[in-house]
Amino acid sequence: MVETEVIQHSIEAFGKNAKLVLFFSVPFLLSFAIPLLSPMPTYVSIGATFLRTGSMFIDLTYFDIGLIFISSLASLFLISFAVVSINLVIKSQRTMTNIRTEVIEGIEKYTMTIFLLYTITLVLSLAVLLLFHEYQLDDLATPLFTFLVSLPLFYAPAAVVIDELRPIEAMKMSLFMIRKKLLLFVLWLLVGFIMLSVIDEVFILLSAYVSWGRYVVLVLNSMIVMPFLVILQTQSYLTKYTILK
Repeated sequence: MVETEVIQHSIEAFGKNAKLVLFFSVPFLLSFAIPLLSPMPTYVSIGATFLRTGSMFIDLTYFDIGLIFISSLASLFLISFAVVSINLVIKSQRTMTNIRTEVIEGIEKYTMTIFLLYTITLVLSLAVLLLFHEYQLDDLATPLFTFLVSLPLFYAPAAVVIDELRPIEAMKMSLFMIRKKLLLFVLWLLVGFIMLSVIDEVFILLSAYVSWGRYVVLVLNSMIVMPFLVILQTQSYLTKYTILK
């Protein structure tokens, strides 16, 4: 089955490129730590940091909102860098090209493209959040909008890095791949759910004994869960090329 092969390729890729993957996952850790170091109304769940959007309209000053926006951009840039770097590592392995050459030549261009996509989505999401909040619809409409807007971005990094598509074309390809490879998309959601559930159990166990358990889980999310899910995305995207084994 294709799904089994994708899981196998992902595990092998993580193992064979563990040092590079972990190195390029450090930006994930930094990006998730930024909200903890800035005056954001944040909370921690399953070891990850989330923004309490409802508090943005009550507790924050304009300076705080500006700082949140700048911090969010910094986080997005680090995430873009990490996602692109891991995609380049997998691309190099599967296409038998030199990893060092691929990373050096493509990382800046691809990172700025993905950062642009993420930034536009962030601004759009904030605008929609404000609109929904005005009509008191944010509890239901905001999660739904977030899910829908994530679909054209799901495979976009892989499309940009592997096929060197332009942003709009990459988003269209993402929707095409989700529709064509729906089972792989569902597989990714399932694997993500299982991994986060395991992390949740670790978080609960640690919280019963130590106060710094959330930081341990944050490291696990940043250095294990996120990079593996990115690899799984990339391997799923590569199934469009039946010639690759």
